[in-house]
Amino acid sequence: MSIDRQGMNAREGFKIIIFTLTVSVLLTLVLLGAFASSFPDAVTAFFVRPLTNRYFFGNLLAAAIPLMIAGLGIAFAFSSSNFNLGGEGQIYAGALAAVLAARAGGTNQLAIQMLALLAASMTGAVLGGLSGLLKRYLRVDELLSSFLVSGITVYSVDFFIAGPLRDTSSNFMTTAAIPANSAFQKIYPPSNLSTALFLALAAVIAGKFIMDRTRIGFELKIAGANREFAQYAGIGASASTILPMVLSGALHGLAGGILIFGTYFKAMRGFSAGIGWSAIAVSLIAKNNPLGLVPAAFFYAYLEAGSKSVMLGANISSEIVLIIQSAVLILITATRVPLARLFSGRKKYKKEGKR
Repeated sequence: MSIDRQGMNAREGFKIIIFTLTVSVLLTLVLLGAFASSFPDAVTAFFVRPLTNRYFFGNLLAAAIPLMIAGLGIAFAFSSSNFNLGGEGQIYAGALAAVLAARAGGTNQLAIQMLALLAASMTGAVLGGLSGLLKRYLRVDELLSSFLVSGITVYSVDFFIAGPLRDTSSNFMTTAAIPANSAFQKIYPPSNLSTALFLALAAVIAGKFIMDRTRIGFELKIAGANREFAQYAGIGASASTILPMVLSGALHGLAGGILIFGTYFKAMRGFSAGIGWSAIAVSLIAKNNPLGLVPAAFFYAYLEAGSKSVMLGANISSEIVLIIQSAVLILITATRVPLARLFSGRKKYKKEGKR
């Protein structure tokens, strides 16, 4: 691909992102105008309060952390033309594994965190790698297998949380909490923002380095661009199927572990619902660019924070964010139809009509 062609694709992608964000804001304004009793108060609650209220802003940044890491996992899969739809199960199972590892023993805070996050990552890697193995040796589409394995995993984790691992002293469906001294340190109280933010940023930078500066990243991109050519170049099928799914699953599992140590401190039934799917949208907005995951995750978390703020301040259902997120996902996946072609096609239609 020539440099000019790459520049055109980058500019076109940037235009689509701006178009998507603009439509999202306009859609939000329309919904607020339609359902809010006081439109100015609703707009202030949705757009302003999450950035000016210490509690909401800190939680906004905290919500962006797992989206960055899980989005990085999606980016590794997508860059190699693999599709990991099992993020929900991988995050959920990784969170449970982190709780079990943290409660297994030890008094050293750093040791507990490292052991638990490693357990979470390995759990996600096994689940993601399973889909890669099925694709490599049985030709099972990883899109279907990852989705189905995720469904089985979610129900299995639910069983353990509500059954053998349930904290009987609690009225909720939850496991016992991790040791209090093992949690990440809060950096912006009273919000849930913790030192996990630095871990997420480090993961994004490391992901960028791996994709652009290492042999693994090069092979993944070549396999994603043309798998047949990759085989002729000596890149094995395992490197283009199993490895990216393992990496993707590991990062999803890590996101689950970070949720435990930074926000929830215990595995609660259904606590991670939606993060795996949101991570797909975040990666698409970022165009699978690791550094682009930071603003993309912030934007998605901003929508979530705005919906919670407007629900409390303007008495509007929080489901408004689901409508907006769905619109974002539809628009951002429409990159196969360039905006310039749409407008040029419209002009061509007008000219033919005049004739």
